Amino acid sequence: MIKDAVIGILRDLGPGLLILAIVLVAVWIGKLVRDLLTRYKINEELTDKNNASVGVALAGYYVALAIAIAGVLAGAGTGDLWKDAVLVGVYSLVAIVLLNISALVNNKLILYKFDNQKELVDDQNSGTGATMAGSYLATGLIVNAAVSGEAAGEWWKGLLACLIFFALGQVVLVLAGLWYQLITKYDIHKVIGDDKNVAAGIGFGGFLFAIGYVVKAAMTGDTASAGSIVSLVDLVSFAMYVVIAFVLLTIGRLITDKVFLPKAKISDEIGNQGNIAAAAIAAAIYIVIAVLIVSAV
Repeated sequence: MIKDAVIGILRDLGPGLLILAIVLVAVWIGKLVRDLLTRYKINEELTDKNNASVGVALAGYYVALAIAIAGVLAGAGTGDLWKDAVLVGVYSLVAIVLLNISALVNNKLILYKFDNQKELVDDQNSGTGATMAGSYLATGLIVNAAVSGEAAGEWWKGLLACLIFFALGQVVLVLAGLWYQLITKYDIHKVIGDDKNVAAGIGFGGFLFAIGYVVKAAMTGDTASAGSIVSLVDLVSFAMYVVIAFVLLTIGRLITDKVFLPKAKISDEIGNQGNIAAAAIAAAIYIVIAVLIVSAV
């Protein structure tokens, strides 16, 4: 009886364990890819130099990697275990490639006024690390949604829809960086890069994560209708989510000033005084608003 029960459980768990093994291997490959693309020695920075900025940025990448690859498991299976295993393996590699492409693009277009790796390694700038961690997490959410959608018809339609929505998500993330600078009274590049302001990095990283959370929700769902790759309805819905997020997150900054920090100005506390507590509250409010947007809209 017990033997038969154990065999039955293992038989039921077998397909899931196979897929899990593939995903874990993909996470390991993602780590190797990050190591290869990094100009400095990660282990030396983490253990010999106790470089917290590298640790924060790398932690953000690893979590983002898991989030991105987890999106592969969100789609419905084909019913054929081996076909599903191949698709999971292929799309996991696609997720790794997209995440690392995004990391390179974001480093050039979001914190574009200085060399991120120099800030992390030479200056041990934890503000830069916090911003990069937020950017990685936002990208992980975007890639998660991009690789989880399904398109009707041939496999290439699913892949093309994935790439289209990934590109749209990246455009939004870059625009979010520019928008954040517009609604912020201090120069985020100067404060983070020159002043080594950790609080400013936390606030900026929290904003990027919030945008990524909303973009993921905007991208989630069927990415094709009536045989099309991406429908007009998909694009309109996506644009509406993004506009609502930008508006409400801007209002959220005002709410932080008036309600949560009524005796201080958030821009002064973060930009001038480097108040990490105030930055944590600001980042939390951005994320709270993002969660409510996704839940309500």
